[in-house]
Amino acid sequence: MSYKLGFCVLELTNKCNLRCPHCASDSGCSRGDELSRTELQQVFRDLSELGCHTMSMLGGEILLRADWFEICQDARKAGMDLQLITNGLLVNGEVRRKFLKLKPQTVAVSLDGASRETYRKQRGIDGYDRCMELLHRLYEDGHRQVSAITTFSSVNIHEFDDFADLFIDTGIVWQVQLVHKAGHRFDDRLLLDHEQYAFFADKVKYWMNEYNGRLKLRHMDDFGYFAITPELRFTHQVWDGCPAGRRVIGIRSNGDVLGCLSLGDDFAEANLRQVPLKEIWQSDKYFQRFRNKEQHLCGKCAKCSFGRICKAGCSAMAISGSGTIGDNPYCVRRLEEERILTDMFG
Repeated sequence: MSYKLGFCVLELTNKCNLRCPHCASDSGCSRGDELSRTELQQVFRDLSELGCHTMSMLGGEILLRADWFEICQDARKAGMDLQLITNGLLVNGEVRRKFLKLKPQTVAVSLDGASRETYRKQRGIDGYDRCMELLHRLYEDGHRQVSAITTFSSVNIHEFDDFADLFIDTGIVWQVQLVHKAGHRFDDRLLLDHEQYAFFADKVKYWMNEYNGRLKLRHMDDFGYFAITPELRFTHQVWDGCPAGRRVIGIRSNGDVLGCLSLGDDFAEANLRQVPLKEIWQSDKYFQRFRNKEQHLCGKCAKCSFGRICKAGCSAMAISGSGTIGDNPYCVRRLEEERILTDMFG
């Protein structure tokens, strides 16, 4: 079967000015063997020939790579749209002018606290005021889309309403996602427990329905899947499984290729310096766990009537919840079924 590549997530550098405990890449230090600009130019050509239309640039912190702007220009020249993701702490007037020159699809800033205290707990630094000011400045700059990305964990889930209040009537897109198990610094206590996940689902339902048009709330592929409740049916009612290795590819700064950069070392398929990108994507040798994911279903996902369509949702969340890609407890439909059974039988 031929798979059309549409989206690439590129770790431009693993070097970072922060040491966030929930970072999937253990960002902080450079990997030491980063792809050169010349190597990346070839990668962009290969991606373009494979049909890739969107490139998400992240780190680490992209601004810590000296040639970040030139590399982003290379990606644009190769015909790809750009999504730029930054923690925002190094963005100054010059950087903002360069962002505008790139004409990105999206400029996104990570914001994991709706208060100074919670931001500091999540990221270890006082950056809340700087990031909030930056988000509004970027919006005033006239970008096509400015996003605030919030990763919800047990540390900040209580601030959901406070986050929502920050972005009502602002035009800023608020992207919400769930913390997942990854990286050596990760503490399992950061994962949402069952009650916290139910709280998250209820909040998404409330804010997306009650403030539709006033709050630009976007959920990621780690949430939803064939909901029963009409108010949540927009969350992947049409979903054909995790896109990793099927429509999406992740490339680390050292050339390691994964189906998704949210996954760990065990999911590195090959390295671009040993195997050409086109061969990695087009060969039947790689990405088999994702391209045949229905064969790995287990637990409740194997018994679900939508199991072979849904394929256990987001692979990173499935691993976080069950230790396998084939059973995902972070599922709205499963949550709703449990509530129905509780209401019926107590």
